[in-house]
Amino acid sequence: MCGRYLLDTEIREIIKTYKILRSKVGEYKTGEIFPSTSAPIIFDNDQRTIDHAKWGFPFGFKKGIVINARSETIMNKPMFKNSFFTARCIIPANFYYEWKEEDKGKKVKYGIGLKDRNLISLGGIFKLSIDESQSIQKLTFVIITTEAVEGIKNIHSRMPLIIQDRDIEPWLDRNADIKYIQRILKSRVNGEFNIEKVENKDSKSTDGEDYQQLRMF
Repeated sequence: MCGRYLLDTEIREIIKTYKILRSKVGEYKTGEIFPSTSAPIIFDNDQRTIDHAKWGFPFGFKKGIVINARSETIMNKPMFKNSFFTARCIIPANFYYEWKEEDKGKKVKYGIGLKDRNLISLGGIFKLSIDESQSIQKLTFVIITTEAVEGIKNIHSRMPLIIQDRDIEPWLDRNADIKYIQRILKSRVNGEFNIEKVENKDSKSTDGEDYQQLRMF
């Protein structure tokens, strides 16, 4: 599961890091990113583009949103499969948050990133969805999760798919060999993780929120 992440990097650095050719993002509110809020995503639409998108696919006629898609089933689920084949994206982040049950059931918040880099590339998919409050179409995205690697499993059994630098170009290419993309889904990131306890007023777990329906995926 990936229910929150941090992005605290200036847009010009993101543009430089990912070699963005078309930017639809000016200044944005940096900090902790929550489900249902807007955040920058990177995709290829003739040119490598960065744009705002809302985190979470609408859950049909039911209340709530879906914020994660499991790598093991993403090609088969009707909600995700079209986007997987034609609309993959990168969600830039500094690190993501996860909660571990400790001390008599108390949930402790951890920030997880990579020691050798400031930005990590979370793998995701996107699509146009109807914003019911405004009755207009908006870009939405979900983050793909995979089985956690050793060192993370003791915190949570799932983690976001992290796209390695060498795989960014094919991941964003809608015409890429799908067998190669499937290998990316099963790949494990190289590098040492930086894991730190986070103590702040927003350390509450994501349990109980509308988007918790994602566990079915």
